[in-house]
Amino acid sequence: MKYLHIKTIAQLIILGIIAGLTGIVLIVFMHIIQHYAFGYSGAGEISFREIVEYVSPWRRLFVLMCCGIVAGLGWTVIHRYGQTLVSVETAVNKPNHSMPFITTICHSLLQILTIALGSPLGRETAPREISAAFAAKLIALWHVDAHQRRLLLSCAAGAGLAAVYNIPVASVVFTLETLIRDWSFRSISAALLACGTATCVVRLGIGDSLQYSLPQADFNETFIIWAAIVGPIIAISVILFEKSLKIFPSAYQNSSKTIFIALLAFTAIGFMSMWYPEILGNGKAGNQLSFTYSINWQYGVGLFGAKWLAVLLALMAGAYGGRITPSMMLGGMLGLILAILWNEFFPLVAPGMAAFVGAATYLGLAQKMPLTAAILLLEMSRFSPDYLFPISVCLATSLPMFMYLQEKYEI
Repeated sequence: MKYLHIKTIAQLIILGIIAGLTGIVLIVFMHIIQHYAFGYSGAGEISFREIVEYVSPWRRLFVLMCCGIVAGLGWTVIHRYGQTLVSVETAVNKPNHSMPFITTICHSLLQILTIALGSPLGRETAPREISAAFAAKLIALWHVDAHQRRLLLSCAAGAGLAAVYNIPVASVVFTLETLIRDWSFRSISAALLACGTATCVVRLGIGDSLQYSLPQADFNETFIIWAAIVGPIIAISVILFEKSLKIFPSAYQNSSKTIFIALLAFTAIGFMSMWYPEILGNGKAGNQLSFTYSINWQYGVGLFGAKWLAVLLALMAGAYGGRITPSMMLGGMLGLILAILWNEFFPLVAPGMAAFVGAATYLGLAQKMPLTAAILLLEMSRFSPDYLFPISVCLATSLPMFMYLQEKYEI
């Protein structure tokens, strides 16, 4: 069928509402945990970056040690006593693989809990998984065919992303580019309806939040040249990061050793946070620094290396979480560093805007979603669409290098 049936429209609206409510609950839950963990006053607007920078280094270390115990114990229990976890991608593409409802809910809540305590991974996977788990339950009641099931599950997961980051358009593109992988009128309409509904629910519940409030800045031809030149460098960095993920062993997921490994890994992250507090959380804190050019290149290099290692340690410890914002932070820091280096020898480019383009490019390569990455950064900051040009140029020069290295090293 080319168009959406009225029954399908109703189903998508229901799934969008569920995703929106899920987003609200998870956001509030995360802020409550951060409030008690880091002991800040809830009065007024305060960012997570300001929270972790304000508290003492020793408190950061203590909270991360607690995070390690929670992560190690929590996922050991889930893997030992819960049903086998099924990812959203697997559930979408394999009709015979169903997401275990209770296990998925516990798994996702644990992600948000550990990220609130400072885990360096992203928070976007949890709302996608919970939304998809609820969708799977309802789909079983609705008795839809395999094609319809794939559409509804994908849209529910995309709506979860829209809810947690307040990015309806980027979430539509994400749904089409990475889950449905179909750009028909019917698929686009379905994704728009689900993601739009979820965003409306969140905005009604907790307001129209902006992820990155940045000053609008112009760019010139020099900036485009810079973007074209640094694209391959960013691609090499992404490949090195992917290679490093394979070097670090993962903890035994159903072994009691996981608890000890997680404690050691998160303690190491806590020690790094004593000097680089912005590595804690999903990466938004670091992005706020790089996008506004609030740090020098030395601190940027330190943050880049510390965040890289922190993500590796968290994954080695058996922790779960998203990769969207961590990838953005790595790309943002790299873009900032390369721009500062460029400015020593060539006509000036704005380091903050270079960080912005670097973040979009790194994200597009690392998560294999270049279209989503370009739109996601613009929607998170509500920058002018003019910035699609330098982002596209950087992606255009980075993708051939990335694909060549990916094939050469079988990543």
